[in-house]
Amino acid sequence: MQLAEVLKEYPSLESLDKAARQGVPRKFLDELAESLGVSLRELAPHLHVSERHLRRYQSDQFLSPEVSDRTLNIARVFERAVQVLDTPDRAARWLQHPNRALGSVPLELLGTTFGIERVLAVLDRIAYGVYS
Repeated sequence: MQLAEVLKEYPSLESLDKAARQGVPRKFLDELAESLGVSLRELAPHLHVSERHLRRYQSDQFLSPEVSDRTLNIARVFERAVQVLDTPDRAARWLQHPNRALGSVPLELLGTTFGIERVLAVLDRIAYGVYS
């Protein structure tokens, strides 16, 4: 299942909640990391697990609800960045470079709900033409 397919298959918060509780396949996480242009090692801290823990899963095995929840939230941010910035490459670059409005690299903030909300708020400002 591809990243875009999963996000389109689960368009509502209710269905995303259900997907997180059931778990997403490890291959979804691999695809997310690839789309973001980062390794599992770089993504693992934002999921609050070790790379070693993630590597224990086979590609078709489902991640735990906690890791799935964090994975889906990061995927939602990436998808929003793609909508605002037009291409996956531009979105990935934006997420990996320091942002003045955030005072940080957006990707580094994606390990908490509040960090995610901050990044989404800046993306919304960009979408509405506010310099961020």
